[in-house]
Amino acid sequence: MRSERARPAAPPPPPRPSAVLPPGLAPLALLVLLCAAPARAEPVPEHDLKAAFVFNFAVFTAWPAQALPGAAPIVVCASPGGALFGALGKLNDKTVNGHRVAVLGTPPGAAGCHLLVLERGERERSAQSRAELAAAHVLTVSDRAPGPGDGAVIGLWSENARIGFDVDLGAARAAGLVLSSKLLRLARSAQ
Repeated sequence: MRSERARPAAPPPPPRPSAVLPPGLAPLALLVLLCAAPARAEPVPEHDLKAAFVFNFAVFTAWPAQALPGAAPIVVCASPGGALFGALGKLNDKTVNGHRVAVLGTPPGAAGCHLLVLERGERERSAQSRAELAAAHVLTVSDRAPGPGDGAVIGLWSENARIGFDVDLGAARAAGLVLSSKLLRLARSAQ
């Protein structure tokens, strides 16, 4: 009779990479996926995607302390009659960097807004009130690529079933806003 020797235990498998993203990178990862990956299942409505972009613009923007004090909400303003308003409304009560999001209809002059979403027909409003918006430290997001001198800090565009954005760094500086380098790397252009 042969004696059987006990086999040594197999070495443990190598550790698997963690599926958890470092804090603060989850919104950026979502933005990258929205920019790069075509939809494979049910397509997400364009307005919902644009609202997700607006949310991430807020995540990666720093306002001066006097414009956005500690526990103050981030006020997102948009035209109640606009196509994006319903999708933006889904952002109500979400949290961005410790601030609750409050979505409101656009008040005259955009006083009290931290982030102003201008739809296609409202671009002239941005040009007319550029100095007022900059002085109030308002992040203006236009629902089309920014044009020369229109004052929008970020312009969303849609092309070949993809949504992206361009950044006007001069308008951001004039508004006293600091945009994260993570956000700027994802922009088609940042000038």
